[in-house]
Amino acid sequence: MPKLTKTGWEIGSSEAGAIVLTKTAFQNRDEVLRKHKLARAEVETVDTISNKWALKRGNFLEPAIADMAEDRINEMCEVPCHLWEPEDAYRKEELGIASSIDRILELGSPLTLKTWDGFDITFSGTGICEIKSDAYHQGRPKPEWKIQVMHQMLCADLEWGMIAVFDQNFKLHFYPVERSSNQIGAMIDAYAEFWELVNSDGEYPSIVDEGPEYTDISDRHPQTNTDLSGLCAEYMTASAEARAWTKTKDGIKEALVLTLDALRLTHVSVGDFKIKSEVVRKPKRKMVATDEFTESTTFSIKEAS
Repeated sequence: MPKLTKTGWEIGSSEAGAIVLTKTAFQNRDEVLRKHKLARAEVETVDTISNKWALKRGNFLEPAIADMAEDRINEMCEVPCHLWEPEDAYRKEELGIASSIDRILELGSPLTLKTWDGFDITFSGTGICEIKSDAYHQGRPKPEWKIQVMHQMLCADLEWGMIAVFDQNFKLHFYPVERSSNQIGAMIDAYAEFWELVNSDGEYPSIVDEGPEYTDISDRHPQTNTDLSGLCAEYMTASAEARAWTKTKDGIKEALVLTLDALRLTHVSVGDFKIKSEVVRKPKRKMVATDEFTESTTFSIKEAS
């Protein structure tokens, strides 16, 4: 679908994920903010969205995927359903948001879909169908896709939607999305912050990556945690000892290699042990004649018995 929203004055559904989640696979909120500021200033810009081919691929495939989705939905409902493309964007001017919705779906009978984690959700009436092609699909909807559909629901005053995904194995998946008042509230707050920054020429605070959040299980299952804590301590001790012994072993090996080099010998026996230390030369290219070689030392100690 062509872009029907007005940059600088309306947040589109493809930008919602970056603003709410701080970033998506294609853009981050700082890039979206800069684009809208420049549009307000009537400065012509070059699109900075990464992986433009993925976006073009989606546009090329959208009509075919929509046709497949409608056919599959008709089979599941066992009565005719109607999937149609809106000619204009849906808008909420008071929030500064708009959406070019891929398809509106009118169901002829209730439709039950499973979430990616196995829960049934039943829809009826009119909702949204967002079309996606994903060459690296992992069997679950991306978080920004769900935000995108929620944004569309907010703009169009609808209560449900679905995401139709055509994957790298030529399979079609459906993921239901229910309207969530908590999520909608958080999105409205994020949009208000965004427009405040646009109007004041402000910037988002820098995001410090603090790494993954660790769940403290100290108060759960005391006996299990005691065992886990003990194993962790033993592991750390063993690791430290292993590093120390590796350092000791490497030092002994170096002394023995240097001794045999000084004696100009490669194989010696001493006491109850046999020692081998020799330099092996191998051609760099195995399949063709070459004058280039690599050298490595082979070293071993065996008990003479």
